[in-house]
Amino acid sequence: MDFLLTLLLVVVGLLLLLLSLAGLAFGVFMAFDERNREQGVFFAIWLVPAVAASLGIVLRDWVTFIIGALCFVIAGAALALERHGSKEQPKSRRTSSADANAGAKKKRPLSEKPQRSPRAGAEQLFEVSKRWFSGRARTRR
Repeated sequence: MDFLLTLLLVVVGLLLLLLSLAGLAFGVFMAFDERNREQGVFFAIWLVPAVAASLGIVLRDWVTFIIGALCFVIAGAALALERHGSKEQPKSRRTSSADANAGAKKKRPLSEKPQRSPRAGAEQLFEVSKRWFSGRARTRR
């Protein structure tokens, strides 16, 4: 009976560990994108205590589990409060429509957008990499 309980705890702990490590990797992946960098960092940080809690289950260390679970709940509350606060952005009040139109960008029709050839982008990338490698070669000497 004791063996079955240990086996069950190890299996559940490993599943939670894999799930929290996958979430941690997803948060790191999100953090590499500029659009959701901050959310990805918070998500990854939030799942670090989950990894500790799941390791506490696997190792049958209740202190590690309790501290990891408590930190996970606190970090989750902080994440939820941060996301709730970031959605509320102060709206600026403008008195006239001339002020509102002054800051707006003028959009060009699609036919007027500058066309870049793939060759120009490749040449620019080649020049940047050539400068970077020549700078590395100088620092290694």
